[in-house]
Amino acid sequence: MKKILFISLAVVLALSVSLMGCEGEGEEPELPSIYIGSGKLDGDGIPVDFFTDADVRKGFCYAFNYATYIADAMQGQGVQRGSPVTDGLYGYDPAAPMYSHCLTLAQTHLEAAWDGEVWDKGFKFTVLYNSGNLPRKTACEILSENLLAINEKFQVSIQPVAWPTFLDKIWGTRDMPTFQVGWMPDYPHADNHLVPFMGSAGVFSEFQCYGDATTDAAIMAALLETDGPTQMGLYAALQQQYYDDAPGIMLAQPLARRYFTEHVSGFYYNPCESSYAGRLLDMSKSDQGGVIPYNNPGVFVFETIGDIASLDPAWVYDTASGMQVGMINETLIYWNGNSTGTFIPLLATDAGTFNTTDNTLRFTIRSGVQFSNGNNLTPGDVEYTFERAMCQDRTGGPIWMFYQPLFGPAVWHYEDTTFAAIDAAVEVDGQDVVFTLCDAAWELPFRQILCGAWASIVDFEYCQSINDWDGTEVDVVNFLHPATTGTNPLYNQPIGTGPWKLNTWDAGIQVLLDENTTYWGGSVPFTQVLTKVVDEWTSRKLSLLAGDADLVYVPSSRFDEMIPDEPNLNVFKDLPSLSIDAFFFNMCIGGPPS
Repeated sequence: MKKILFISLAVVLALSVSLMGCEGEGEEPELPSIYIGSGKLDGDGIPVDFFTDADVRKGFCYAFNYATYIADAMQGQGVQRGSPVTDGLYGYDPAAPMYSHCLTLAQTHLEAAWDGEVWDKGFKFTVLYNSGNLPRKTACEILSENLLAINEKFQVSIQPVAWPTFLDKIWGTRDMPTFQVGWMPDYPHADNHLVPFMGSAGVFSEFQCYGDATTDAAIMAALLETDGPTQMGLYAALQQQYYDDAPGIMLAQPLARRYFTEHVSGFYYNPCESSYAGRLLDMSKSDQGGVIPYNNPGVFVFETIGDIASLDPAWVYDTASGMQVGMINETLIYWNGNSTGTFIPLLATDAGTFNTTDNTLRFTIRSGVQFSNGNNLTPGDVEYTFERAMCQDRTGGPIWMFYQPLFGPAVWHYEDTTFAAIDAAVEVDGQDVVFTLCDAAWELPFRQILCGAWASIVDFEYCQSINDWDGTEVDVVNFLHPATTGTNPLYNQPIGTGPWKLNTWDAGIQVLLDENTTYWGGSVPFTQVLTKVVDEWTSRKLSLLAGDADLVYVPSSRFDEMIPDEPNLNVFKDLPSLSIDAFFFNMCIGGPPS
């Protein structure tokens, strides 16, 4: 079937009817997006379901020049992939098919799209990228230029937007025809790349109206399969399905780099670490002489692109926010150095004990730990943290990673279970907290999930003082599915047990953290951590070379530019990322989910 309708046609028609009903008689219906031109397949726009046609999607996949993207946007520091599952993840299939750059095949599919109307009439729409992200800007330019080369009626304009705005357009307004974003693993397993990209409730796939119950069942069957070769075959089939369905353009798996001044030491790389800077608690800064001045003693300064979205652990699902939350709050366990399979205890006293009889994972909570406001950490705080997150369950957020391991494949959101079940899944037993998993297969992945910023422990007593969720079923309705980042009190009022605490967050400008002088873990290497939003590349580079910044975000498209300065810097190259960037085709622009 040429058009794979990942949403029902009735939903699209209902959307159109509801939009038309907003207007007076004889007036044009209000469009759900300003980025789709006329909203029709008339040469001046695209309809909301434009990308439901498989030939459109495949034509776009063949139109993209992957080699040029890797050479220009990534300075050769990347490898094309054909599916979301990247090399280094368990379940990766090296034989998975990939689209090639072929304008002839692109033309063949686009001539067939929408029964020939696409080719005859053409289209116009706008693609967006987050401001300051030069590789994503380059990717947009490549796609636009190649489509225009196929047919002069294929016109795609490009527009930058601020990072928080971009995220809201994915999970809030859903009005972008396509969106380009990267994904790094929450837990290093094929499951964690297939669910977000292919699941019916996936972080990306749900909001492009892709995925169905059959695919959900296939993903879960692969995770729970105990025979190794059979499991690998199931994962290979899912990677083949992604190629066949072509719901997006898979770009490349990058090799990462970091550029510090030579005054900074102690960095190590973990591909699952959400902080671009790494774990700052293990780093230090001292005057090493050299060409670059030693400035801001005792302060770590990081210049990057894009603002954070929130400081609420139950909300954060982007690396910028996760970096800040990871310095203010702490998790029960964390990655052990650069390992993705072994752990160090933080707020727990060990990495947890798993009971194969009842599938329980037990953690003893560390005594003598205080939050930065002086309140003592208790096992009740841990239970509250996870139950609060599941009772908040923000749209497009990370909390599916609690629901799935605890309740099974049918449970993605709060409405799929009961408050009683949530309450029973995480229990206090003396000084211990006990999680009951749905299946033993989740033992390792759930430990990995517990290392993420979303699993950072919050202070129950403090949350009550700022009128956050009170822990009861009656109060859930007041906090469930928050519409915007600023809805819940922890958005910009965080309190944690971590080595730093919030001083100020000036939205779009900077985040300043102060040392938590009562930190239970002992001395902290920096009295302050300053993260500045500097979208302009040249400004970031000059700050680094002047010693005004200790680390800056360097896009891969600027790696070659940094070569002359590398002798004066502390540079880490060929870091084995597990991430992937992709374009996602929105098959219901401005429409579901509700």
